[in-house]
Amino acid sequence: MLQIWTTPSTCSCGSVGWTRVFAFGAARSTSQSLIQRDHTHASQEELGGLSFFGVDEGVLPPFLLLQMRGRIWKPDTFFNNVKDAEVHQVSMPNILLRIGNTGDVLYSMRTTLKLSCIMKLQHYPFDSQVCVISISSYANTDDVIKYRWEENVPIDLPDNLEIAQYDLLGHSTHERKQEFVTGNFSGLLIKFSLRRQNGYHVLQTYVPTILIVSISWVSFWLDPNAVPGRVSLGVTTLLTLTTLASGTRASLPPVSYVKAIDVWIGMCMIMVFGALLEFTLVNWLANRKIAPDCQPVFKIPKVLASFDEEVGWEKDQEGEEETGKVVEKGEQAAARAEDEPPKSPTTYISHARAFDRLCRAAFPGGFLIFNFIYWPYYLTQQSLEATAA
Repeated sequence: MLQIWTTPSTCSCGSVGWTRVFAFGAARSTSQSLIQRDHTHASQEELGGLSFFGVDEGVLPPFLLLQMRGRIWKPDTFFNNVKDAEVHQVSMPNILLRIGNTGDVLYSMRTTLKLSCIMKLQHYPFDSQVCVISISSYANTDDVIKYRWEENVPIDLPDNLEIAQYDLLGHSTHERKQEFVTGNFSGLLIKFSLRRQNGYHVLQTYVPTILIVSISWVSFWLDPNAVPGRVSLGVTTLLTLTTLASGTRASLPPVSYVKAIDVWIGMCMIMVFGALLEFTLVNWLANRKIAPDCQPVFKIPKVLASFDEEVGWEKDQEGEEETGKVVEKGEQAAARAEDEPPKSPTTYISHARAFDRLCRAAFPGGFLIFNFIYWPYYLTQQSLEATAA
């Protein structure tokens, strides 16, 4: 009965890692001897059909190292989800063949594997993944080879194991039977539960985008007629955010569904583009003239009025309460009207400035509310996925 188990030293799930495979099984020799020592034919000890020559009777070595790999039958083990593999050859082929005094054969080789892992990226970069390593025989059915895990330590991982961008939450081993038209095949399965680390993405994506959005709000403190400054600020922040978003998506597969990072980038785009559209509106209001015989469409609320506008607002309120006004004498009023130059028509500049003051609080407040919803939701989902895995 052949027994095979695998001991990976690293699990990179899409990156390069190496796996050491051990194969144990009962080896029966069909020839008279496998080893001759000093070309002498001393008494031999038979252990399950395996003959040792050149040793004292009753004294057997714990194992023998062999360099005759071509004469030993080996299982055709393969990895179902492997994408690329390499056997280490420096400075010699990293292969070990050892026969114990009980007749067990140990075959070990050091390889580098690049394995595929099917990921669900809806919550990226706050996602948790389950990646597997599948091992089975390629041509021998289960009546020839049967795989099973070593009972005591099926997977031997180092204590200080670190995986880039991931935390290894745990692993589990399973034995399975695969049924195909060519027969039934024995196999082994290893599942690794991984949780993505958020530090890299917070520093490289979230913090820069927050700063870019905050810089776009500076335009609310500029004069509505400061066209060069406000346009340059809005366009620069929008292009910078677009470039940063393109670099973030370049490292991800082109999936068709929306990811958590897409929700964040989309909201930042809305905030920056909204600030640019707000300037278009206030600039139009600042340059729109009010006809002398027309009243403003709406009155500026007192909370949004500046000091001068607030004084005029209070005077208007007082004027509405008064029943009469002090009227200058006709001759004095006529003389004053002749001396004063004609006034140019007023514009909606006060309304434009009031709208800027409103946006100074509305944009940061809306973005803050979005953060209060975004971060708790996705961090909670990551914890739930890690617990379920």
